[in-house]
Amino acid sequence: MKVILFTPAIKASAIGRMACLVTRALVAMGHAVVVVRAESKSLLSAPTHDFDVEMVRWDDDRGVTAAAAHADAVVYQIGDNFPYHEGCIEWMRRIPGVVCLHDFFLGHLFYSWAEKNRETATSLLRQWYGEEGARIFFDPSSNPDFIARTWNVAPMTEWICSQAIGVITHSRWGTPRVIRSCTGPVAVVPLAYDAPGGFPVGPTPSHRQTNTFRLLTIGHINPNKRVASVIRAIGSSPILRAQCVYRLVGHIQPSAVILLSALASSLRVNLVVTGEADDATLAHAVAEADVVSCLRWPSLEAASASAIEAMLYGKPTIVTDTGFYRELPDDCVEKISQMDEIANVRAALERLFGDPVARASLGRRAKQWANSTYSARDYARQLIDINAISVKSRPSAGAKVFFKNVMKNWGASDELLRGEGLLMASTAN
Repeated sequence: MKVILFTPAIKASAIGRMACLVTRALVAMGHAVVVVRAESKSLLSAPTHDFDVEMVRWDDDRGVTAAAAHADAVVYQIGDNFPYHEGCIEWMRRIPGVVCLHDFFLGHLFYSWAEKNRETATSLLRQWYGEEGARIFFDPSSNPDFIARTWNVAPMTEWICSQAIGVITHSRWGTPRVIRSCTGPVAVVPLAYDAPGGFPVGPTPSHRQTNTFRLLTIGHINPNKRVASVIRAIGSSPILRAQCVYRLVGHIQPSAVILLSALASSLRVNLVVTGEADDATLAHAVAEADVVSCLRWPSLEAASASAIEAMLYGKPTIVTDTGFYRELPDDCVEKISQMDEIANVRAALERLFGDPVARASLGRRAKQWANSTYSARDYARQLIDINAISVKSRPSAGAKVFFKNVMKNWGASDELLRGEGLLMASTAN
């Protein structure tokens, strides 16, 4: 089978890393893959993950058209980052395909796209969320925090999924909107991921000789990752304040560094901000950590690459008991209630610090479960399967769209057409 895969390929992209693993699995299974780089033009010269297959740029119209001419499957990797997925948005309307949905909130993706498509964007907001949704989305005066005002009212999941012939996503919590808007099959498949660092799991020998308790947060350091709450939890505990070193590895805005460093200093918390790092540095940071914090609120992603990576390294991991994280086995991660978050984080960290045996046992269970769950080969197999189902279901999906348009022409309201009885989709298990 010939597969054309639209994805960010840039090394900084976790989705690109996942797509690279799936591409290699597809090739190993005997399929031919062409990768279309989906990043914005300013990023297309940056180094990429090693896909080891033919690669074309999304703005190479002739190259993409030629690659797609005889394709048996067209796949789009979609996440909430317009500079990484601009090419996907451009080509989805021209060549429909299966969407691998990495986030259940796509507001930032839509907002950036809407800058040049405001009239169409407003119409889409009204179609899916009514007048109130359109007003809230573009009205910053209603709430200065964009995510807070939009994630539950107008997450834009439907915008992408309604253009897909089928959808693979990576947890169940956000699937009702997907099923409601996609006319093809919908499947929940564990994310393909790995732990490629090659460093031994566990603390370094020099670390074992001290009582230092190393806590780590990785990835894009933004308010959703609850770093300020973790700092306050450490600062409220005499034990943790004396023993814990809290390290941040990943992209972080300079303004955030200043604010978090000031907070840590005021609470006498030992905070180390590394910032963006290469794969080797990141792997070493995970290897020497005692615990990895993967808190999220609100939780908007279909899966967390950082949480999965921590588990694959056998690291005790604390997560917020919500969204994707809630679906993780209770005996493989430490789950934190968002209610009274700081006190709960403090209690969990003190418990993990005080019991190294239980801590190691939690990490071993996490690693064993993650290794058997997050398989690139299984993901590739299910991707091929859902593509076949999607292609077969396209005639009935087309009929559904036709009758929906007929009803709209007869005067049916958007509210009626959004009803569950009219917008059902099959689910592939």
